[in-house]
Amino acid sequence: MLSIPFEEFSRVVTESGVEASLDFLEQHFRREQDFFKLFEVLKMRCRYQLGLPLIYSKQPDDLNETQQRQLEDSLLEACREIGILFFKLGKFQEGWMYLQPVGDKELNEKLIRKIEADEESIDALIDMAVSQGAAPVYGYRLLLKNYGTCNGITTFDTQANRFDAETQKKMAEELLDHIYLELIENIKYAVENAEAGSAVEDSENVPVSQRGADCRLADWLQIYPDLTAGGAHHIDTTHLASVMRIARPVDNRESLLKVSELAEYGSRLHEDFRYPGNAPFEDTYHDHQLFYNALLGKDVDTAIEHFLAKTVASEADQLGPVVEETYVEFLSRLGKTTEAVEFLTEQLLGKFESLGIAPPPFELADTPESLEKLRDFYRSSDDLLGYAVCCLKAE
Repeated sequence: MLSIPFEEFSRVVTESGVEASLDFLEQHFRREQDFFKLFEVLKMRCRYQLGLPLIYSKQPDDLNETQQRQLEDSLLEACREIGILFFKLGKFQEGWMYLQPVGDKELNEKLIRKIEADEESIDALIDMAVSQGAAPVYGYRLLLKNYGTCNGITTFDTQANRFDAETQKKMAEELLDHIYLELIENIKYAVENAEAGSAVEDSENVPVSQRGADCRLADWLQIYPDLTAGGAHHIDTTHLASVMRIARPVDNRESLLKVSELAEYGSRLHEDFRYPGNAPFEDTYHDHQLFYNALLGKDVDTAIEHFLAKTVASEADQLGPVVEETYVEFLSRLGKTTEAVEFLTEQLLGKFESLGIAPPPFELADTPESLEKLRDFYRSSDDLLGYAVCCLKAE
């Protein structure tokens, strides 16, 4: 039972004063692991050190800017300490309540990764990590592992846009890895069942169905070209179509290889399972395969011509410049910034409100040639500010 040393505390107050009394309370509540009350003591210490009343009242504190900053910093440090203590005690929801105002993403991730994701904690853990933004990428990985692809796609579509572009990209990579491995496992299972261990041998004379993790999706497609014959498929085809769209931001080579292989698999599906997409990816798998392969350095000119033709055929005045901005962003990712700025200034700037798909003009213009093209545009448009920014960036 909690022993409350009222008499001892009264003696400290009388004989030693405020600071010693706060020390006494801090030690007591630390020892008893009563961290809610410990936080109140730490708050009082913050105020005492600034010469303020120990307890905040409705009367605003008369603080100058420096004192205000010191008080805020001290309170945030108290929040950090209490949050960590709660996490160490296994009470991560209480800990997160204190860590939220601190805004230390690295600390959040470190603490959350130490929590055992068991049956009792998993839902609260995912909610805190993803829905409340404590560690979205790690939480999203847990969600995929525990609740599968369907929930993963729904969560991405409803929540990912709350996070910055880098976090969205990492979440997309998690989904891509998950569905890629899921498809390979399903294919492996189907082949083993169909051939009962007598799979066609590859160039190394090892049955592919026995190679497991060493075998890429591209290997399966090469050695078993009839995998999807007769309408066969090895994964929910709506999930496959969704990952084509969601994975567009990925930019590391391994992720691009995976999604390109998924596009190749999708292109072999029966037409009933090749669902159309939105412009400029109406032919979901063919268009995405050109897109991802170009980012891998394959058939770049063909892909550029393909997507440029789509901009000519699009009706930007009705749909908004989705196709056009996608084309500009595509050129930018291919390193063709001069061509991207040229298209941007001729087809988009001054005609349409940006949808945020294409990079901002000043970010896009990162070579002397592209910057000069943009500067000339602003001069011809009588836009002094835009012209000035170009000149200053060039300097």
